[in-house]
Parts: sequence; structure tokens; C-alpha cells
Amino acid sequence: MWWKWLCAALLVYILLAGMLIPMGSGISSVQPYVFKADTVFTFSVKGVNTNFSAQSNTQVWFKAEQKYFCASKIEVVDAEHLNVQFGISKALSEPLKDNNYDIIVNNDKDGTIALREGVTLLPGSVAVVDSTLPTTNSCVVEVDNNKSAAFAFPFREILYESIRNTFYHVPMWFTMLFLILLSTYFSVRYLQTNNLQNDLLAAAFGSVALVFGILGIVTGMIWATYTWGEPWPNDPKLNGAAIGIMIYLAYIILRGSVDDEIKRARIASVYSIFAAVIFILFIFVVPRLPGTDSLHPGNGGNPAFSKYDLDSHLRMVFYPAVIAWILLGLWVSGILVRINLLKEKHKK
Repeated sequence: MWWKWLCAALLVYILLAGMLIPMGSGISSVQPYVFKADTVFTFSVKGVNTNFSAQSNTQVWFKAEQKYFCASKIEVVDAEHLNVQFGISKALSEPLKDNNYDIIVNNDKDGTIALREGVTLLPGSVAVVDSTLPTTNSCVVEVDNNKSAAFAFPFREILYESIRNTFYHVPMWFTMLFLILLSTYFSVRYLQTNNLQNDLLAAAFGSVALVFGILGIVTGMIWATYTWGEPWPNDPKLNGAAIGIMIYLAYIILRGSVDDEIKRARIASVYSIFAAVIFILFIFVVPRLPGTDSLHPGNGGNPAFSKYDLDSHLRMVFYPAVIAWILLGLWVSGILVRINLLKEKHKK
């Protein structure tokens, strides 16, 4: 029973911590987002949950290819807005292969926050404020405080508050995959032993895996609406997930269409093994094929989610969430097995 109490406690923890811990500081936009060399621009920097002030020792840098360029002038408008003057000469910009510049802000309260590729060096840019040739040079970044004073989840552009879905969507898919592997294992065990209890276990794990797969798709659609602008873009990872769900729906229908328990167990076990292989191909192989374009993190050339977004604060809730949802999947599967055993005994 101890692991069931652990499961319940972790679910309460991720619900409360996941929703109540505030979001950290970040930069949501920079305007204008293009500029040209040998011209000074004034950029309007918009922060979120920030504490910009003249007393907070606010510093701003632009970064490209591991080189830093200091802003020539910083004006604090309010707690979430800065006006930053910056220019760069052609002599300094032309050796750089990457024309995308990160904008980095540091102060005593927010620590270091950044907007990756926030501005781009392009010829013929508009919104020139001052035509005076810039004197900006590369500089050495020196900060006294690199971390925010607040305990908060990381702010990430595009994701914003929806990053909290990490505690639901991702662990639900992990749980589904874990249960599919268990279902496949017990299907193989049935073919080896002809023990009907192995078939009941395979059926229970497969059925609960399907439920978690549907929940994973629903939470993913909600996430996609806020980050990609629509609940179901034409994405190979999402399409593969939909095919996988239909494959396991067919598994449930197949089991219900055969009355003889021995024949049902044998057919379902063989189907389960092939279903798992096809599902893995559609989820993990097809989205990673050369030339495949996918929005999903870790596919189609996109970096995996944890590379940029999973910081230590997020991990304190994410890892318990993975454990909690897997334990819940095992718990529900165990209940389903007992229900199926009672049904079999009632038939006899």
C-alpha cells in the first residue's frame, strides 16, 4: 500500500506546486527586431515579471557567436520596459557568420534573462533613431548576480505559462509508453506459457495505456493551441501519435469481438506485439527521418525540450510527476486486472 500513498501524495504535490509556483522573469519581445551596421538603433525591450529600475544595476548586452557587445545607453521606462541604444560597425559585424543576436539583461533582482535571437542584422533595416556612427565594441560580461532572487519556474518565450503542461503532457506519454512495454511483455509471456493471467495483464496494461495516450493527445492539443497557434498542425509526430491511438483502439475492439478466451488471448497477444513495433516506428523513427519537418521538440531538427527549458526548479516537479503518473497507471491497471479476474470467475 505504501506506493499508493506515495502516488496520491505526489499527485497532490505536482498539482499544488505546478500551479502555485510563480513564473520567473523573462523578455517577451524586442522592437525593432532588425537593424543594420554603422547605424545606432534604439530598441524597446519588453520584460515579463521583471524588476527593471535604475537602482537595480541593470545591464544589457547583445551576443553573437560567443562575442558580447555592450549597449551604449540604457533607459529604464518602468519595471517591464527598457529603451536600449545599440549599434555595431561593419568591421565588427562582417566577421560573424551568424547575424542573429541574443539580447541579455542582468540586474540584481531578476538575475540574467535573455531572448535568444531577439534581433537580426539585416541590410536596409528601418526605424533608424540616430544616424551617428556607433562606437560599440566587443566587451567582457561581468555580473555580480547571475540568478534570480525568486524561486520560480523558468520563463521561456512562446511557452510562457503553458510550460506548466510539462507536468502533465510529457509524463502521461511516458506512462503510456511504459504501460505499452508492459503489455507487450505479458503478451510475449502468454505466447510462451499459455497462462491466461498473462493475457489479462497484457489487456489491462494496454487498455490503461490507451487512456493515457488519449489524455496525452488532449493535453498536447491544448499546448499546441497556445504555442503553435492551432491544436493540430500537420506534424508527423502528432499524426504518428493519432495512428498509434487508433492501433490500440483496434486492439480493444479485437479483444471484444472474440468470445473464446484461448483464441482471443492468442490473437490479441500477436496483435499487441506488432502494434507496439508499429507504434514505436511512427512515434520515434518516422519523425526523425532525414528531410522530415516537425514542430515537436526533439524531432525534425528541433532541439530536445530539456536542452533549453528544464531547469532545476522545473525538475523538482517534473521528476515527481513522472513517478506519480506511472504509479497511477500501475494502480489503475491493477484494479482493472482484478475486475477482469472477477468477470472470468463469474462466467465459470
